[in-house]
Amino acid sequence: MSKPKNWPESFPYLRAPLHDKSLTPPHLQRLRAKPSPDGEGFEDIAIIPTSAITTPSALVRIQPITTASHPANGQCGLFAAQNMAAGSFIMPYLGRVHSAAASAANSDYDLWLDRGADAAVDAAREGNEGRYVNDFRGVRERANAEFRTVWCERFGELCVGVWVVGGGQKKKKGKQQKGKGARTEGGIRKGEEICVSYGKGFWAERKAKMEGHDDDQEAEEAEEAEEVEEVEEAEGELLDV
Repeated sequence: MSKPKNWPESFPYLRAPLHDKSLTPPHLQRLRAKPSPDGEGFEDIAIIPTSAITTPSALVRIQPITTASHPANGQCGLFAAQNMAAGSFIMPYLGRVHSAAASAANSDYDLWLDRGADAAVDAAREGNEGRYVNDFRGVRERANAEFRTVWCERFGELCVGVWVVGGGQKKKKGKQQKGKGARTEGGIRKGEEICVSYGKGFWAERKAKMEGHDDDQEAEEAEEAEEVEEVEEAEGELLDV
């Protein structure tokens, strides 16, 4: 079966959610409970018809990023393959659906699916085009897309959906402002990169991880230097003999 253009050859491409063994029957029952307008906790969950989901998606394309100033330069991003209206559904974010307890601490692709169900979805080791959505910081003025929990008729369960938001710069006094990320109010134009907000918490955690990595690296380098010094001292003692 076909995969999206620029999809890594050896990386698993999902056409449906993949359930982790950490999901219990109560998890699955909650995930498969179809929302109703009067259902508690389900009031804002949209129902996505089967016809709105195609795999691969015709609405987006994965594209290598070659702009030096882009935070993801040398990697890939997700771009609009056609114009999309503000507030419209783009695609589901697919990955391994798991319990919160099974979350990988080092994954940058793990999103809450439903806190009430204690379920999340991680696209670190398998997924679909949604995993290539980058954060807007350093790319445009603000996010033009967002993650929302939805009910997907095609899969018969709750999923994380990628949606278009208004975003971008607005017209002021009849003129469109110019600059990085400037665009008319609402929607995403064909060729634009689709960007969400990972949230300040994500970047704070990333910074802490990077600082911890630097500390670990410094400790390893110091330990290696100490070992070299010990070897040199030992060799010096042997030579003296």
